[in-house]
Amino acid sequence: MHFVIAYDIEQDRRRSKVLSALKDYGERVQYSVFECDLDPARLRALRERLEGLIDRKRDKLHIYPLCAACYFRSESLGKDVPDRKHERF
Repeated sequence: MHFVIAYDIEQDRRRSKVLSALKDYGERVQYSVFECDLDPARLRALRERLEGLIDRKRDKLHIYPLCAACYFRSESLGKDVPDRKHERF
């Protein structure tokens, strides 16, 4: 299943750790936004890893699931972004 993960991490050190974790699971599409293709086990592992990195009182992290139909209907425009309608993970 496809996921969009966005974060707003206050502290540089925590933000760097979250960035590193997300790079292991997906593709960075904006400064603080990743797209990930995860099965349930990898989603669980990523969520557990991220929970250990953030400060729940100061940071925000959102995980948005996208069904396959929604993902493949989405579009990306500008700045050398490949046409998603032809891209597959």
